Amino acid sequence: MENLRYFVIEYKNYLEDYLLKGGNDDVLFEAYQKLLNLLDESSAQAANLLDIHNRVLKDVLNIRQDNDVVQWIYIKRATEFLAQILIATDALLLSLKEEVERDVLTGLYNRLAINGILSKLWSDGHMTDTPLTVAMLDLDNFKEVNDRYGHVIGDELLKKVSYVIKKSLREEDVAIRYGGEEFVIILPKTDSSGAKIPLERIRKRIEDETFTDAGIKTTVSIGVSVYPDDRPLNMEELIKYADAALYEAKTRGKNRIHFYKQLDG
Repeated sequence: MENLRYFVIEYKNYLEDYLLKGGNDDVLFEAYQKLLNLLDESSAQAANLLDIHNRVLKDVLNIRQDNDVVQWIYIKRATEFLAQILIATDALLLSLKEEVERDVLTGLYNRLAINGILSKLWSDGHMTDTPLTVAMLDLDNFKEVNDRYGHVIGDELLKKVSYVIKKSLREEDVAIRYGGEEFVIILPKTDSSGAKIPLERIRKRIEDETFTDAGIKTTVSIGVSVYPDDRPLNMEELIKYADAALYEAKTRGKNRIHFYKQLDG
């Protein structure tokens, strides 16, 4: 609360300075440096900034008893100032969002990012009538690695596996650390036959690789669901079907890929 009060005071000072100095860019630059450091994510929202701006502008204009023409010039400059600050805070919010939605250990997206990413791709798939594949990938026997080598080595293994996954995908594909040793891979505009290629590449590379200085060998199980083939009603079902297919891959001996459509077979 104290930080917000200080932000309002500083915003008023910079806005008044900008108005009276004819839209000086130096004032804007200084405002960027000072004001953004005072913001947290909640107060940086556009609606909050707009409310602060309107209250402060009214206060500033009431102080100065100029004619209507001069007042209009001030309002135009104030609008420019607000627009620039909103652009800067928008960039700030995007960077904050990116930090929040990234897994610290692996650098991949984390579970917080999945709804935003998948909902857009799900919508795009419906609008363009293109397929969408979701795969759930789980490291086999990962608990044994942690029990035998410790969590430091376990974390190193997760980082290396994440690197293999990322390097095996196209730029438009998305890899997410879903939790623990489980990952979600989203393949836009990809049907079941197209999905087999990168997923098998990932499975084989991990099987063939020797990880960490401890010389660890590991494998992965992968469950796959595909829109529209599996007829999911929503993106939650798409994930649910991939998870069911993953469970089947584990049940059938691990180190394999299993498609949801095969569950009835």
